[in-house]
Amino acid sequence: MYNINPFLLLILPLIFQLVLGRMAIRKTIRFHFLTVSLISFILQLGFSYLAIEIVSQKLNEAANGRVHCGMPIVGVAFMDLLSIGALITIIIVQYFLNKRYEKAQ
Repeated sequence: MYNINPFLLLILPLIFQLVLGRMAIRKTIRFHFLTVSLISFILQLGFSYLAIEIVSQKLNEAANGRVHCGMPIVGVAFMDLLSIGALITIIIVQYFLNKRYEKAQ
């Protein structure tokens, strides 16, 4: 588990939302758009926590339990905030596309 790239964990929910959100809008899957969005947001929060824990564990292993600098953890936390903002933006754009698609039909 500790060989996982923490930045990959932050991007996976974005990709999940882009792919499955588009499929939910076009009704090619059984999930509703709201369900896909909620799953994606919960995954983002969970993966954010895991990414911070993985970076913290890697820092402890590299420094033999004595971490001198926590800036990598702050960097991951900032990337968490950016990826959550990007996810919310994607969800909002797809929501309006979903409303427009439903109105056209």
